[in-house]
Amino acid sequence: MAAILLATACWSSGGVIAKRADLPGVQLAFWRLAVVALIFAGLALATRRRITVDMVRVSLLGGLLFGVNLAAWFEALRHTTVGIATVTGALTPVVALVVGNRLLGERITPLALGCATAVMSGIVVFVVPSFGASGSSLGGIVLALIAITLWVSYLFATKQARDSIGSIEYLFCMAAVAAISLVPYLLIFTDEGLRPPTHGWGWLIALAVIPGSIGHGLLTWAQPHVPLSTSGILLQGEPVGAAIAGAIFLGESFGPLQAIGLAMVFAALAVLTRATTVQTPPTASHVLVVDLTPDD
Repeated sequence: MAAILLATACWSSGGVIAKRADLPGVQLAFWRLAVVALIFAGLALATRRRITVDMVRVSLLGGLLFGVNLAAWFEALRHTTVGIATVTGALTPVVALVVGNRLLGERITPLALGCATAVMSGIVVFVVPSFGASGSSLGGIVLALIAITLWVSYLFATKQARDSIGSIEYLFCMAAVAAISLVPYLLIFTDEGLRPPTHGWGWLIALAVIPGSIGHGLLTWAQPHVPLSTSGILLQGEPVGAAIAGAIFLGESFGPLQAIGLAMVFAALAVLTRATTVQTPPTASHVLVVDLTPDD
């Protein structure tokens, strides 16, 4: 639980860092993934982990889903407002509850359902004031829905893959596959292609390290220990954290109604965290956050 909450905090910084980088979205996503792959390749070498063809095969689905998810999400932001895209993101816990129940046999408890409803309601209350912004289209909303569906599918694929592969091996293989999956899009639909950016490398590396490596590493480690539906709800703290980071670092203030929405989300997350912690066996809650020792 703590790992997922910390991952959420790391990802909350992503919007501010990406805005500071001032690079086209898909180009930024590709190079972020490339740097993340290099980071985990270095960790694999430092800890003497061997990457095998079977590991790549196990990571293939997650990598493809994550790469296309990023492409769809950044493309959606070109055709709709961040507010509308964030509201669409509030559907994540609903999709996660359904996927976890149907494919993983996870029971949907009244508490989980109530927390999902409260989180979604709070996020809607927070972002609705931004609906008046211009530049939105139906295509952008559809792309955002596709991105959310791909994201939850990625969570499911990661949970399944982590039964047979270590965190570092998975993150290296997944990031490499995800980066490669964006190559056709970059070559066909962008003017930049695969040319390295001429500016913003400091912010790009920060984006790769904080949300891309630390955030993703914590989530990947936590997946075997936390139900998919629970992780989906907890990760909804990301837009809340992003709003606070935007207010602190970018001067993007919000009003009293939006503050009520934030409070609703935080309250729902606190209740869910407390309930899940009580129900989690001690052996699962006292594992180190990042396991740097080779798996047996």
